[in-house]
Amino acid sequence: MKRILLAPAFLALGATLALAAPPTVGEMLNLVPEGAQTVVAVDSAALRSHPKVQAWLLQQHSWTGAGQEIQQFLADAGLDPLRDVDGVVVALLGETHPTRGLVLCAGRYDPAALGAALVKRGATAFTLGKVAAYRLPDSGHHGHAAGVLAIPSSELMIAGEEASVAAALVPPHAVIPLIANEMASGHIDVRAPFWMVATVPPEARAKARQAGGHGEGEGSEPMRSIVLASGAVERVAAQAFLDDSLKVSAVAVADTVENAQLIRDTVKGALAAARLATQREKPELVGVLRDVEVGVSGNEVSVAATIPLSLLEKLAAEHNAGAMSAHKHHT
Repeated sequence: MKRILLAPAFLALGATLALAAPPTVGEMLNLVPEGAQTVVAVDSAALRSHPKVQAWLLQQHSWTGAGQEIQQFLADAGLDPLRDVDGVVVALLGETHPTRGLVLCAGRYDPAALGAALVKRGATAFTLGKVAAYRLPDSGHHGHAAGVLAIPSSELMIAGEEASVAAALVPPHAVIPLIANEMASGHIDVRAPFWMVATVPPEARAKARQAGGHGEGEGSEPMRSIVLASGAVERVAAQAFLDDSLKVSAVAVADTVENAQLIRDTVKGALAAARLATQREKPELVGVLRDVEVGVSGNEVSVAATIPLSLLEKLAAEHNAGAMSAHKHHT
C-alpha cells in the first residue's frame, strides 16, 4: 500500500522539477511582444556544451568580462552569467523610441539576492502585474525611460522598458509573424546556438541609399556599393552553428528581384576585394573567403560560410599576442 501511495508523490515531484526547468529559447519566443522589429537569440547552454567552450570556461574562475563595479554586483546577486544563464532573447520594438525593447534571460537565479543587490544600488521594488519587479535608477540620458527588471521565477528574468516588460508578462501567445515566417521559410532554426531576424525600417533604408551615394576616395567603392545595396534590403535573417567549424548562413530579402541580383553581385565583389586584401597578411583566410557561397532566388540573397575552429583559434592567438606586445611597448 505504501508503495502505491508513494507512486503519485514521486510523479508529482517529477512534474514539479520539470516545471522548474529554465525555459528554452523556443519557449521564450512566445513572450516576445507584437511589434518587435529585431529579435536576436543566443542558446548559452548549447554553446557551453561544446568541448572547446567547456575548456575555455574551465579556465575562467570568475566573470572577467566586466569592471570591478559589475563584478561586485554579480557577487552580491549570486550570479555568474557564464554558467547561470542558459538562453537569451533580445527584442527591439522601435515603436516609440529606437531603444525600446526587452531582454529575456533563462537560467538559474536567486531572486532574493538579485533583488537585494538591485535595491542596494538604488532600484525600487514594486509589483508589475503579480510579478516582483524593480525599477532601475534613472540613467540620466534625456529621452530614455527608466528600465525595469522583472523576475517571474527563479528561472527567468525580463528587463527593458516597463511597457515592453509588461507585454512579455502576459500569458504566452503565438510566436510573432516576423519569427514564424522566417522559421517556416527555413531561414532560421530556433535550435541554432545563435540566430537573428530583423526588419529594416524604410527610413533606415533611405539613409543607407543616401550614404551610399556619397562614397569618396580610392578604395571606397566596395564599401560604398555595400552601403548603397543595403538600402534595398527589407529583411535579414542569420544563424550560426558550432561543431568542428563555425557555420554561418544569412538571407537578405530585397525589395525587388533586380535589386537582389545587384546585392548578390555586390557581395561577390566585396569578397573578391577581401581576398586580395588578406592574401599577404592572412593567407589562411583566402580559402575560407573563396568557399563562401553566395546565391540568389527570386528576391532573396543567401550567403553561407564555414570557418574551421582551428583557424579561429589561430587568429585569436595571433590577436592576443599582438595586443600583449602593443601593451608592453606602451608600458
